[in-house]
Amino acid sequence: TTTWYNKKAINSKFKVKVGIKMQTITLEEAQARLLEVVHCVMSEKVELLRSIDRILAEDVYAHVSQPPFERSAMDGYAVRSEDIWTASSSNPVCLKVIDRVCAGEVTDKSVHAGEAIRIMTGAMIPEGAVVKQEDTDYGQEQVKIYVSLAQKMNCCPVGEDFHQGDCLGWEGEKVDAYMMASMASGGIDSVPVRRKVRAAVITTGEELMPHGQPLLPGKIYNANLAYLTGRLLQLDCNLTEGIFVGDDADKITAAVEKCAEEADVILTTGGVSVGVKDLLPEIMKKLGADILFHGIDLKPGMPTMASLYAGKPVISLSGNPFSASAVFELLMQPLLQKMTGSQQTSLVKKEADIAYDYPGNKGSRRVLKAYDDGHAVHITKGQHNAQMRQGIGTNCLVDMPAGIGPLKAGDKVHIWRL
Repeated sequence: TTTWYNKKAINSKFKVKVGIKMQTITLEEAQARLLEVVHCVMSEKVELLRSIDRILAEDVYAHVSQPPFERSAMDGYAVRSEDIWTASSSNPVCLKVIDRVCAGEVTDKSVHAGEAIRIMTGAMIPEGAVVKQEDTDYGQEQVKIYVSLAQKMNCCPVGEDFHQGDCLGWEGEKVDAYMMASMASGGIDSVPVRRKVRAAVITTGEELMPHGQPLLPGKIYNANLAYLTGRLLQLDCNLTEGIFVGDDADKITAAVEKCAEEADVILTTGGVSVGVKDLLPEIMKKLGADILFHGIDLKPGMPTMASLYAGKPVISLSGNPFSASAVFELLMQPLLQKMTGSQQTSLVKKEADIAYDYPGNKGSRRVLKAYDDGHAVHITKGQHNAQMRQGIGTNCLVDMPAGIGPLKAGDKVHIWRL
């Protein structure tokens, strides 16, 4: 069994006591602790046409040049340039057409003095130049040429795009359609990529109900499972489990044990604060998990906990939907980048202008849903923990520092692009 975490780092640095009082750390420290204890998942080879959006596990080199032969850039006639050096619209040169070659065909004839070969776009050409058909009379047995061309004109040389042995994709790059097309042209039929990260989701809370059932008094539908499932799929993970277990300690324990058998990372929601039914801290302690942290100095998401059980990172999020969604983005995106070896930077942070006045933030550091239109950032009105509708169409999170005063439209804020 391969271990996907750094046990030495845990033993030497992360000694967290599970108890009533949380020892909060900064968001950046929480991210760093998670990143320090995980490594890349294994690689696998996939068929070329299934490699889109996957992360390369090693450099990929072209097996053949593209094009692998000199080919015509247009429909026309292959000629010797010395035969037409005097040709003009008023003084055409007449040549004998000795063959016709379409794309995919090969002629065994060579162009000699006074001869031409009818040739189509993409066809292998003999030594010489290609006169485009618009500069001729389109002759079939004989053709009149109205222009003079230098040698090799209108020809695509061998390796015009790339040569055999050229690198078509570097380790850590994401395969896009251009890269996939280049690899196809370069004779690649299977691609070495990182295996997709396998993720499991466990949602807790007796107030939750699965979709498709009549809503009972005092209950709400399970939005956390829907959000996390959707985002994990968007982030190209394989979802191994999506479990709802209420607030039963034995069922939660069994769910964690089951998920750890297959998943690379486990996400839980609910049960991480200090209430009567906040069972996750004690459950993870009894399972013998290494607690990386319990508590982030951030709102929403302060009670978030992370641990390692059976070598698998377990990120325990708040049960409040926006809290769970915001911290998920801030922790999981860097984690997935590390686990897949991706060179593509996640959670791009930049400075931006806010579109409207904002009252400021007197309390702890906050994360706010927002939309960046490229000119200014629009902070949505609904920022409470249970408000998810206001997140529809948003594409960033605003990092609002603690104790900041009222902001005016046009003031600078920092945002994470998602």
